[in-house]
Amino acid sequence: MFSHFIHRKQSAFTLIELLVVIAIIAILAAILFPVFAQAREAARKTSCLSNTKQLGLSIMMYAQDYDETYPCNQWDGMKVGTADNAAHSADFISVDTWMWEILPYIKNRDILKCPSDPNPKSGFSGYSDDPCNINSCDCDGWAVPTPISYATNGMIIGWGSSPAGGPCTAGFGDGSWIPGSGFEVKTMAAIPSPSSTYMLGDCGQQFMEMTWINDIRAANYTRTNNKKAGRRGHRYDNNPSGAPAGASATWYLDRKVASNYRHQMGTNITYADGHAKWKNGDQIFSGAPFFDTPQEQATPVISPEGLCNRDYPGDAAGGAYCDNF
Repeated sequence: MFSHFIHRKQSAFTLIELLVVIAIIAILAAILFPVFAQAREAARKTSCLSNTKQLGLSIMMYAQDYDETYPCNQWDGMKVGTADNAAHSADFISVDTWMWEILPYIKNRDILKCPSDPNPKSGFSGYSDDPCNINSCDCDGWAVPTPISYATNGMIIGWGSSPAGGPCTAGFGDGSWIPGSGFEVKTMAAIPSPSSTYMLGDCGQQFMEMTWINDIRAANYTRTNNKKAGRRGHRYDNNPSGAPAGASATWYLDRKVASNYRHQMGTNITYADGHAKWKNGDQIFSGAPFFDTPQEQATPVISPEGLCNRDYPGDAAGGAYCDNF
């Protein structure tokens, strides 16, 4: 009896076949990784939009409980009034107090952090966890003892004075520190265009300021560059020279850098009626001129179309009150 042995030829990938497979995987990875990154950012943008929507609803609830008056900041400084902060001190003095006034409605300070903000503890947002000398405005006056990614429009979340007075610049709580500025405490009835007026949103600094509109448009600029984005906005988008003092000479390049923006070249904004939505950076405007020339200082102007910052019809170049700082 003969044994039959079957000899099988051993098969294997050739070097060429392996290289082809590796090349295909590399091509697919190059195609899909940016897609995955965009999908992750879209999720973070949605989470942030939920935060801004909840903040808007909380402000609306606060207003209903306080005779339709929006929360405000305390120009003369006051204690935040709760130990639920990074300093664990209810005696922490700050002039930026809107977030503490609505804390009973939001319950959770994490809502104040955007998942796409690389540093919610940035000094540009006012963060500090050191109460230092709680009676010194020089130490803590502008500090905020919580990580925060959002800022408010001082034209809506105005400026008042604490009931018993405070340690800083007392007597200017009605907005009179800038006559005619429109920074006084506001009621809902005082907002002519609540559905188009910015109330709060992603921002690279502590407050939404008209002249520093680029820190609203590109909310991560301060995080990635450790400086403000420079004054003015659309007016200098394509102009590398001739910018006024304080303007960014490189903004025409900076505005095209995706990492300077918080959400896919845009920002989440909550409006004065409480609704929130994402806005492309090119669609974000400041509105009226703000004391930048002697003529403006002599006759300060608040846009008759509504309070700044806000949406305006038309493009960035249109409208007498659409200077788009």
